[in-house]
Amino acid sequence: MYGLVLEGGGAKGSYHIGVYKALKELGIEISGITGTSIGALNGAMIVQNDYERCYDLWCDITYSMVADVDDEDIDKIMQLKLVKEDLSFLKEKIKTLIVGRGLDITPLKDLLDVYIDEEKIRNSKMDFGMVAINLSQRKPLYSFIEDIPKGELKNYLMASAYLPIFKSEKINGERFLDGGFYDNLPFKMLVERGYKDLILIRTHAMGYTRKIDLPLDVNAKIISPSDNIGKSYEYDGNKAKSNIELGYYDGLKAIKGLKGNRYYICPEDNKDYYLEFFLSIKEEEVRKMEKILKLPEMYYRRSLFEHIIPKICSMIAMDRDCSYEEIFIYLLEKKAEYLKIERFEIYDVKNLLSLVEDSAIDVDKEELGTLDKIIEKVDILPVLNKESILLQIANIIFRRRD
Repeated sequence: MYGLVLEGGGAKGSYHIGVYKALKELGIEISGITGTSIGALNGAMIVQNDYERCYDLWCDITYSMVADVDDEDIDKIMQLKLVKEDLSFLKEKIKTLIVGRGLDITPLKDLLDVYIDEEKIRNSKMDFGMVAINLSQRKPLYSFIEDIPKGELKNYLMASAYLPIFKSEKINGERFLDGGFYDNLPFKMLVERGYKDLILIRTHAMGYTRKIDLPLDVNAKIISPSDNIGKSYEYDGNKAKSNIELGYYDGLKAIKGLKGNRYYICPEDNKDYYLEFFLSIKEEEVRKMEKILKLPEMYYRRSLFEHIIPKICSMIAMDRDCSYEEIFIYLLEKKAEYLKIERFEIYDVKNLLSLVEDSAIDVDKEELGTLDKIIEKVDILPVLNKESILLQIANIIFRRRD
């Protein structure tokens, strides 16, 4: 049985939904979920089997659905498009916020009333837990659903997500604080329940995340954003959709063992493929790389394997003993990204290589056709940055060979 742990992070929580979509498609059965703040809110909707509603909610999310604010005003602030009149208005808003002692989050409470079904969660066969900080009692509050009095789940969820910028209110006579300030990734709750296989979805948001130090008999798959997922307060439907897509592909990568930093690549089963590819590089191509890297000329295959490849490893901060697969995929991605080849697809190595080689025909002529001239002017090479040099190397290696 798998346990799923959802890190807090406000608007970054849209990333959870993309990863869960991948887990669902791959048939990964989740038996228990714990989360903090937005992780608890998303977890509740997953446990009550309302993933699709949660997905739709994130795609339509706005600031005014979380707090009593004007979306147009917030959008101006976020995009720094304020005019003089707006600044005066903003000043009054800030004054009102200070006097009112925080943001009014009535809209968030209303959302919970609409979207959270406590009965469904209690009737689910899944474990469900969350974290909050009880300020009145000055202690953390770890709660599984069976620990929560009936009718109080929404209050506990609010407690787990209660930020200092929210209007100060008591919940059942006590004050609470967002659990992220104590334990933003509550994996130990599931470990203590006997879970041996965990999937931890990170957001890397502000908060206190405890060191992931697990018992030897517990396995954890950690899934983290491979790109920027925005700010914790960026409640924008378009950004949420982007995060969901990223989470989906990052989830597939983690579970299926795909390769790549930015792309999603099924590796070759035949590990000799990469060595054979490098062995196929012609002498004239090696000579070009020697000049770019300012390496001495020698027998071309010895130069490739003893000088050029180790030099590339050092430039991309890989160990000198890194595999040919790692080098190949790094450079392949470099050129694919330059050519603006669609990122969000699952590629196999040969398919992406074919796209890179085919696309490079026109681009080589229009933009990189001056490579040979640049190589001749060795004196200007020191001013070329590392990225440019690596791209040129990739361009030489991944040319179509007739």
